[in-house]
Amino acid sequence: NVIAMMSRWIRFLLLFHLGGYSLDAAHIQGTWNPSEQKVLVLTKFGYQLTDLKNEKDSRGFLYGHFLPQATFNYSNPVLLAIVSSENINIFRKTSGDYEMSCGSMLRNLTTKGFEPRCYPNGTSDVFRWIPCPDGHLCKGEDNAANVIPGFQMTMQIEEKINPEHWFVLLIACNLDANCEWKDSSPNIPINYDIWLTNGRPNSAAVSFFTFNFSFDEQNTVQLFLLTVVAYAILSIIQSGANFKNRQIPPRSILLSRIVNMKLIGFSLQCFNVLLFAYDGQGFFIARIAGEVLRNTSVQVHCLLLILLAKGWDISYPGTEYPRKCIILWGILAGLDTMLFFYNCTFVYDVLHDVDIYSAWPGHGMILIRIIYAIWFLIEIRKLIDSEQNRHKAEFLAHFGAGFLVWFVSLPMIGIVASFVSQLWRFSLILALTTFSNFVALSCLVHQFWPKSSYRKFFADYT
Repeated sequence: NVIAMMSRWIRFLLLFHLGGYSLDAAHIQGTWNPSEQKVLVLTKFGYQLTDLKNEKDSRGFLYGHFLPQATFNYSNPVLLAIVSSENINIFRKTSGDYEMSCGSMLRNLTTKGFEPRCYPNGTSDVFRWIPCPDGHLCKGEDNAANVIPGFQMTMQIEEKINPEHWFVLLIACNLDANCEWKDSSPNIPINYDIWLTNGRPNSAAVSFFTFNFSFDEQNTVQLFLLTVVAYAILSIIQSGANFKNRQIPPRSILLSRIVNMKLIGFSLQCFNVLLFAYDGQGFFIARIAGEVLRNTSVQVHCLLLILLAKGWDISYPGTEYPRKCIILWGILAGLDTMLFFYNCTFVYDVLHDVDIYSAWPGHGMILIRIIYAIWFLIEIRKLIDSEQNRHKAEFLAHFGAGFLVWFVSLPMIGIVASFVSQLWRFSLILALTTFSNFVALSCLVHQFWPKSSYRKFFADYT
């Protein structure tokens, strides 16, 4: 129904706000009622490899506050657990499937987890009892020196072999007098405010570009900054080309809009990641607007290439747009946009690794890109066959071959990314798609340049 769809959309916006879709959250705030939800998966976060020369400051950290909204019986707490990716499978269920006993659910965690009363021989610091008394440390924090100043609890993660994803869970279970796991469902909401970081806060070892970022998304700030600078230069060059034209060709107008959409979209996303690096949350409106502009610019880029393949602004002046072509493109672009948002809203799940290549909406987007490629190939073949000028036909053949590579780059990147670990996949996909789009637009800017040797193959407005 409409209310359910609206609630899922709002949840999607919150996921964006908290870094759920592209950036795993570093600073999370919210409320959990154990009597209403047995297991709450807060987030997934990739902890970096611990520097053996500086273990104390280069570990992963989870710290924060857990306060009840009403008077709480602290002898009947609930569990905060941080679970490694190798132990998360038992939690990969819908919320209605968490009917198994606490003992069954937590069996794997208790083999290594440390708990001073029941599991004193455990080696992993993965449990805390929550909520915590206001103004006091959480139960289980036996050494105040290990707690980040100003917070109620701190957990430290050491990764000495490989970086790894960890999942933060709130579980309505506790240990009884016999050290047996049992259900604990106090009907009192618990407010949480937690941080996940790579490195000890306020230490010399932390970097602005990596501190608040999950390992798989570290250094995205530099990538976005570099991309913004590159598109700013490209936009200036394209504006200079338009200035040199007495009458700006329609193809150049359309190209300018694509480049400017890219520039604005990446600028918004760069602002978001810079703010995320500072406060661990970012600015979700900037992120959404940036994603929409980036996705729209790719669709308009496809339209421009297909129009050119049909001979628009090449064989005849581009004063009018082919009506049927625009309608078909509008249908494909609309479907692609719907699939993009559906993938974010309904398919995204913290517990599962979802990207454009691993869910059916993403497969639909790749299929649309392949349809664009086939459409472009058919149109460019027709244009080459109808061209009488041999030099122009050769140019069109090279033009078609070059940009056909761009059309198929998305599924090709998917094939490459499927062989790459999730810890590296996000950065790889972002870098390769950004690079391929920039190179394709740069080629068009060069070919449309007023004094380019390719100018003679396009419609002349001088």
